[in-house]
Amino acid sequence: MGNTKSLKPVDEAVPAESDAMLKDDTLVVLVDYPSPDISEPIFRMGEKLKGLSEEGAWWKVRSTITGQDNYIPSIYVAKVYHGWLFEGVERKKAEELLQLPVNPVGSFMIRESSKERGVYSLSVRHRSVKHYKIFRLANSWYYISPRLTFQCLEDLVNHYSGD
Repeated sequence: MGNTKSLKPVDEAVPAESDAMLKDDTLVVLVDYPSPDISEPIFRMGEKLKGLSEEGAWWKVRSTITGQDNYIPSIYVAKVYHGWLFEGVERKKAEELLQLPVNPVGSFMIRESSKERGVYSLSVRHRSVKHYKIFRLANSWYYISPRLTFQCLEDLVNHYSGD
């Protein structure tokens, strides 16, 4: 990845309320909900939501844009940890999310492989979206380039992120 020092987590809107008042679950909308053929979408792809409660196959959420509470099926959202670790996002969906106009060059996400638990990829928006496999050593340290290893994903992200 060379000298990339300008990584930025995928855009996050400012929550309507203090994070301390809500659960720690941050979600991102994967596709417009409901579908535009049914009605005007309540939530748009890429929108950040605060998870209030998980109720079976549905999430009760609060929009970080409008502050309104509503429900969304769990298959329409992905959990986000640390602002950059996306659970359940495939390569193609990562490209769609990163190419949204709100995400500048340097926006990124780390996503876990759907095929192998504990295997990660870094997806970064350049002119197009580039993907880098994150390897893991026997001692559980992570690396993209074997010359530089990190004890955890957070250390890897901090190293490659700009100030």
